[in-house]
Amino acid sequence: MTRPILFRSICLAAGVLLAACGQPATSGHDASAASAAAAAPLRQLARGDVLQATQAPVAASLPFTATLNALTSIEVAAEIDASVREVLVREGESVRRGQLLARLDGETLQQALLEQQAQLANDEARLHLARLKRDKQRELYQQGFISKLAFDEVDSEYRIREGDVNARRSQLARARKSLADTAVHSPMDGVVYARRIQPGEQVSRNQKLFAIADLSQLEATASIPARQVAQLQSGQRAHFRVEGASEPFAAQLLRINPVANAGSRTFNAYLRVDNRAGRLQAGQFVSGEVILREISDAVRLPQAAVRDADGSAPWVMLLDGDILRRQPVSVVLRNDNERVLAVRGVEVGRTLLAAPLLGLKPGDRVALPR
Repeated sequence: MTRPILFRSICLAAGVLLAACGQPATSGHDASAASAAAAAPLRQLARGDVLQATQAPVAASLPFTATLNALTSIEVAAEIDASVREVLVREGESVRRGQLLARLDGETLQQALLEQQAQLANDEARLHLARLKRDKQRELYQQGFISKLAFDEVDSEYRIREGDVNARRSQLARARKSLADTAVHSPMDGVVYARRIQPGEQVSRNQKLFAIADLSQLEATASIPARQVAQLQSGQRAHFRVEGASEPFAAQLLRINPVANAGSRTFNAYLRVDNRAGRLQAGQFVSGEVILREISDAVRLPQAAVRDADGSAPWVMLLDGDILRRQPVSVVLRNDNERVLAVRGVEVGRTLLAAPLLGLKPGDRVALPR
């Protein structure tokens, strides 16, 4: 009895074992793979590894370097030969139109003016006497007491005296102007950027005394290569930066010189800069860009975030939850100067990789920075 019972127990255990072994082998493998995938560690990303897609303007532009110059400037020269009595302004001072800049010695000119006035008074007295003689001789001639020749002689004398008076008056006017020229006035509103005289110096006619510039409007002269000048048109906007200023300044392209510079074969482009706030100075070196085309309704991304090195259509690595996903995009504008792109195909606010990361590919799981 004992033997048959033992035999049945062994057979029952063997049947259970065979039943367990008879189940499909793939079921256990899939469970292992799913468990391994679920247990795979997440790649922790740093703050600089990701960015938010934002809508911002992107412009295609033409870079330039230029020097700022005053749009309007003038040099004040001496009108007479004289010594400098007083200089009332210094370099860097703002002046108004008509403001007195300097006084020249006018003592000699004052004496010359008085002399001309006295001579004019004498000539006018002679003219008055000649007029009385002529009027008297005209009456005698009309009454037949004198000949026409005698009257013509008196009339000619009167006309000579009249010419002398007119000439003396012109000389007196010149003397007055010369005396007035001893006071040197500013011909415009602006800033004195050069003062070339000192009190006591002797100056001659046409010698440069002051240089004045209106700095409220500046002009930037940029040299543009011949291969790029065809992209420019009058009226295009531009912006530039100067050393020491954090914010860019605006400008507008006014004109282009149609004749190339002989040495460099470049063309001069002139940009107008509004400087009424007085933040810029003439002579500053600037670097900037002329805006050729601008798009404001696309997503702005750095060039490193868009991948197309493998010859395929451009795409970005988008985060879908904690999974990386390949998202195709279309590039509508490229700015190589700022290394940014305007793209479509990504929704504003989505998170994506800012640049390729070694070892990451579509389908990998990542953890966003805390």
